[in-house]
Amino acid sequence: MYNNIYVKNMPASWTVEEAKNQFSPFGHITSVHLGESQLGAFFFICFGSANPADREAGPRSAERSVIEMDGRDFDGHKLYVKPALTKEERKTELMHETFKYKNSKKRCNLYVKGFPASTTEEDLRALFAKYGEIESLKLFPIKDQKSPFAFVCYKTPDQASTAKAQLAQQQLDNQPLYINHYEIKQYRDMNNEAQKDK
Repeated sequence: MYNNIYVKNMPASWTVEEAKNQFSPFGHITSVHLGESQLGAFFFICFGSANPADREAGPRSAERSVIEMDGRDFDGHKLYVKPALTKEERKTELMHETFKYKNSKKRCNLYVKGFPASTTEEDLRALFAKYGEIESLKLFPIKDQKSPFAFVCYKTPDQASTAKAQLAQQQLDNQPLYINHYEIKQYRDMNNEAQKDK
């Protein structure tokens, strides 16, 4: 039994008041908490009972809200409504979702190194933008004597593949570029361990 629910993937305009308005038809709400994670905003909504003698009211309301609101469309946003998890369960789910997201983007994301230390994000953007729409670009400058590197993420895998093929033969200030598809750290760690075992 649960009386606390977890809500995400709602329109960005939703406030605490809007969440109350949407979920109060299912029962007496005792608290609403708005939070933020790297994957976006979320709500914790806790149901209780207006009648202290009815201890089942909260769980009843929470269960009904999950059944009726999960998957409902709000302005093109498919609402995600589930029983709230414990802190540890939440941490595990967040790691799983982050991993899933990164996995879905890995064929769009390029790892780039071999460019001069003087190279700026603007330089890299100008170079890579010729091959498609860039969703994100992050430059990591020299640190602890390690060479600079960057991640360039395109909208589609095809754009990333084209950029990789075209730029792998090019040089920046007479330095050959090294370009490869981004590899999720968890996979890289597993591969490194496998190589050690050999």
